[in-house]
Amino acid sequence: MANLHPDVNTGTRWRIAHGSLEGCARWALIELQRAVQTSLPYVLEVRSGGDDGLRTASHLLICGTPADNPLLAELVARGLLAAPQGAGGYSLAAGASPWAAGCRFAAIAGSDAAGVLNGTVDFLARIHAARLTPDDPREARRAFDAMPDFAIAERPAAENRGIWTWGYVLYDHRRFFDRMARLKLNMVCIWNDVVPVNAAEVVACAHARGIKVIFGFHWGWGIKELDLGNPEHLRRTREAVLRIYREQYRGLGADGIYFQTATEHDRLTLGGRTVAALARDWVNDIARALLAEEPGLLIQFGLHAISIGPHAEDLAGLDERVTVVWEDAGAIPYSYEPLPAFAERPWYIPPGTETAEQTLDYSRRLAAIRPGAEFALVPKGWIKLRWGVDFEHHGPFVLGERDPAWIRRRLAERQPRWDAVNRMWLQHFPAAARFYREILACRPARLTALALVEDGMFEERIQPSVALFAQTLWNPHRPDGEILDLALSPYYAH
Repeated sequence: MANLHPDVNTGTRWRIAHGSLEGCARWALIELQRAVQTSLPYVLEVRSGGDDGLRTASHLLICGTPADNPLLAELVARGLLAAPQGAGGYSLAAGASPWAAGCRFAAIAGSDAAGVLNGTVDFLARIHAARLTPDDPREARRAFDAMPDFAIAERPAAENRGIWTWGYVLYDHRRFFDRMARLKLNMVCIWNDVVPVNAAEVVACAHARGIKVIFGFHWGWGIKELDLGNPEHLRRTREAVLRIYREQYRGLGADGIYFQTATEHDRLTLGGRTVAALARDWVNDIARALLAEEPGLLIQFGLHAISIGPHAEDLAGLDERVTVVWEDAGAIPYSYEPLPAFAERPWYIPPGTETAEQTLDYSRRLAAIRPGAEFALVPKGWIKLRWGVDFEHHGPFVLGERDPAWIRRRLAERQPRWDAVNRMWLQHFPAAARFYREILACRPARLTALALVEDGMFEERIQPSVALFAQTLWNPHRPDGEILDLALSPYYAH
C-alpha cells in the first residue's frame, strides 16, 4: 500500500536517554514518553544513557541524574547544563548537541529521583505543552524538532506539598496520584474511619509516583461527651489509638499518621482550662506512648484554631516530635471560601482573623510558638464533603476503584462548585502567594501544606485552582503572572 505521507518518518529522530529507573524515576520516564509521543509520528526509542550508540546523529531527550546518566554528567562538565541543587530540585536545558552536528538535545537532570520526576513534569508543563503546541496538530513534530534553547533551575520552596481527603471519596487512586505527580505534589493525607482493605496497594502506587502517604484516624475526634480533662477518657483513648495503629496501620509502608482530637468547636476553655492546654497534655500522653512503640513515626496533629484562638502559646510544651497541622486559622488560605476578607466572620475562624492581613499576623504568631519547627496547614477553598447531604461513616472498603463513567457523572454534578471557586482563586491567589512567602520568611524547619480537595473528582480533571495551589506552593517568590501562566498549562488539561 502506498505511503500517503512519505515524509512522516523521515529526518532526524528523537531518542530518550534515561538514567536509573528506581523509585519514582520509572514513572517519570513513562510520563515523559507518553506526553512527548503525542508530538511524534514515529515510535520513540528509549535507551539507557550509558549506551554508546546514542552519540550518533539523533536528537536526544536526556533524563536522570548526573550520577546515573553519563550524558547528563558530560553536559554539566561542558557547562551546558547547571548541576541540580537541593532535594527534589532539577535543572532543564536545551541546545545544540555537543555530540552530533545539526542535532539538538533537551536535558532533564534531577538531584535525586524526586527531582527527575519534578523536572520531567515541569518540562512537560512549561516547555512541551505550553510552548510547543501548534494550532494544527500536523505541525506537532516540526514544533517539537524546533524546540528553542532554554535553561531553567528549580527547587521546591515548600518541602511537603499535597492534598488532604477522606479516603472513601478518592475514587480512582491511580489517576488521582498521577495528577498529583503532574503537579509536583508529594504528600497525601487520607482520613478513614477504618483502614481500606487495599491500603498497602494504595501506598505502593503513591510511592511509585514520589508521593508520601499519611493515614488519618481520630484520637477522640467526633466522640460525644469526650472530656479532654478526664484521665479515664484519656486512658481509653490512648489504648484505642495504640490498638488501631497496631492492628490497622503498622506494616502498611505508610510514611506517617495524622490525627484530630476534640478541637473542632468554638469553645476556648473547658473546666477552667484552655482547650490549647488540655489538647497539649492529651496529645503528649498519647504520642509518647505511641512513639515508645514506634520511634521515629511521623505524627501530624490536625488542630482547629477556632478553639485555640488567643491561647495559642499554651501549646508551647507540645512534644517536639509532633507536627501541628493548622486548620481554620483565618481567611485565605485557610477558609472554605477563598476570599482575602470577610464582612461577617464565619463561625469556623477565630475572631480577629477576618482579613488576609490578620490571618498572616496570626499565623506568624503560631509559627513563633515553636521557633524553627515545621509549619504545617490544611489550606481550604476548593471542594469538600457535603456533610449534610451524602457524607457517611464507613466500615472496611476498597479505596479508589470506582467506575470511570460514574466518576465523570459525579464531576458533572459537582462542577458548578468548581466553577465558582476557580473564579475566586483566579482573582485572589496573589494573597495566598504572599502568605506562603511570609511564612517561609519565618524560617520554619520545613513548610507543609495539604490542600483540602475531597469529593472533587481530581482523578478526572485537574482544576485550574488546584494547579494554582501547586504552582504557588512550589515557588511563591515568582511573579504572580508567571505562577498563573504555568498553572494554566495545556499539560494539565489531559
